[in-house]
Amino acid sequence: MRCRGTGPDDIPRLTALWREAFGDTDEEIARFFDALFPVCAGFGAEEDGVLASMLFALPVTLARGPETKKAAYFYAVATDRAFRGRGLARALMAHAEARLQRRGVSCALLVPGEPSLVRFYEPLGYRQRTFLDEKTAEGVRGRGSAELISSADYAGLRETLLADVPHVRCGLPLLEYERGTRAFYALRLDGKTGCAAASMEDGLAVCDELLPDASMLPALMTALPAKACRVRSPGGGTPFGMVKWLDGGGEPPYLAFAFD
Repeated sequence: MRCRGTGPDDIPRLTALWREAFGDTDEEIARFFDALFPVCAGFGAEEDGVLASMLFALPVTLARGPETKKAAYFYAVATDRAFRGRGLARALMAHAEARLQRRGVSCALLVPGEPSLVRFYEPLGYRQRTFLDEKTAEGVRGRGSAELISSADYAGLRETLLADVPHVRCGLPLLEYERGTRAFYALRLDGKTGCAAASMEDGLAVCDELLPDASMLPALMTALPAKACRVRSPGGGTPFGMVKWLDGGGEPPYLAFAFD
C-alpha cells in the first residue's frame, strides 16, 4: 500500500471511484473537479499499483469573532469495492491527517453519510461533537421577504450572524459549489435579518442552512412556498458532524454544509 497526494492525471480514476461509491452522474462529478479540485487537497491510496481509495480535504476555517484556526473538511471518502477490508481508508486518513497537521491544520471534520459510518470513524479518533437543529416543518405561511444574493454577499451576512458562535467558515469556492444546488437568500422578518441556503426538491423546500435560527422560516417561504420544508439551523440536539482535533482540542463548531 502507498498513500500519496492526487493530481489532475488521477481524475479519470478518481471519477470512476466516485461513480462506483456514490452513484453520481459524470456531470455531477465533473462539477466537483472543476470547482473544488484546484483548491482542495486530494489524497489516494494505491494497492497492487491501483489507485483504490480516495479522500478530499476541503479547506475551511474555524471561527469565532476575530479568532480563527485552519481546518479541513474530509469529503468523498471512498474505496473501490474490490479493495475493501484491507484497511486502505484508515491508512489514507492517517496519512492525510499527518500531512495536514504539518501544514498547520488544527482539526479534521466530516459528516458520516449514514449512521453505520459513525462506528467506522470513532476508532480513528472522530467524535460526534457538532450538533444542529434539523427538522421538517409543515404548514408555514410566507411572511416578510427573501431576496436572492451572491455567494460573496451570503458569506458576509453569514459571518455577521454567526459572529459570536464557534462555526465552520467556508470560503467563496465552497460557497459557490453549494450554490450549484442551493440558492442564497437574504431574509427580513419583523425587523430582523437572516439568510438561507435553500431550493426546491420534488415539492419539498430543502434548507441546508437557516440563520440565525428557524424563526426566519416564514421569510424563506415567501420565495419557496411549499407544504413542507426540511431545515437545518444552529442549536438543537441533532448529531451532524464528527471532529478530530489534531492540535490538542477546542470548542465544537457549528457545521451546516455537508455538500450533499
